[in-house]
This record gives sequence, structure tokens and C-alpha cells, in this order.
Amino acid sequence: MDSAAPGRSVLVADDEPRLLRLLERVLERAGYPVVTARDGEQAIRAIDAHPREIAVAVLDGAMPPEGAGPVLEAIARCNGRVGVILTSGEALEGSLRERLRAQRGIFLHKPFPPRELLRAVQASLTSEAP
Repeated sequence: MDSAAPGRSVLVADDEPRLLRLLERVLERAGYPVVTARDGEQAIRAIDAHPREIAVAVLDGAMPPEGAGPVLEAIARCNGRVGVILTSGEALEGSLRERLRAQRGIFLHKPFPPRELLRAVQASLTSEAP
């Protein structure tokens, strides 16, 4: 896991190593400090360890061990300070869709172009509550 810079870091959590590295590179090239996680448990540990540093979380909806749901719960404990971008190759259904809506998150359907990811991150940053 990478270190985080105050208030503007992006957490990227995906269980596919190639995609994780690609997302990390896209964001770093755009100037964002990135924290990476290979699964939901690592993502939760990152959120708990860096609650003030992580501004946006880019999460794979189906990552192990239990999908993005527990990570969304950890983000909710941060009192809405973390923007959420959920990615998936499948349509969002049921409780995951409702949780994302409740947290005013953004859904990106895989595959998506890098510029779409950057737009979503910027939108999450600009909609942050003070």
C-alpha cells in the first residue's frame, strides 16, 4: 500500500492486478496521490488508517472477499468525507445500487476510458462537503 498525502489521495481497490496498476498510473499521471488495495479488507484498513487523507475511493464492486458493501460501510463511518466511485462490468443491482445512491457515489461501467475515470474523480472532489 502506498502512503497518502493530506486530503487529496485516491484509494483504488481492485482484485485484478493489471487493472489496479493501470488505474494507479492514470491517476498518478494526473497528479493524484494514490493508495492501492488488492481486496476489500485492504481497502477497509486503508480507510481506517487514513480517514483524513483519502478524498475519493475507486472500488471494484465485486472484489473479494465480500464485494464493495463492507468498504462502503467503512466509508460511511467517515461521515461522508470520502467520495465513492464504484466500477463493475455488470449492472448495479439491489442494495449495492441503493448504498451508492445514498452516498452520492458515481458508477463507472467497465471498461471505461481513462478520461471518464478522471472526470469522476474530479466530480467527487468538487462535490465534497466542507
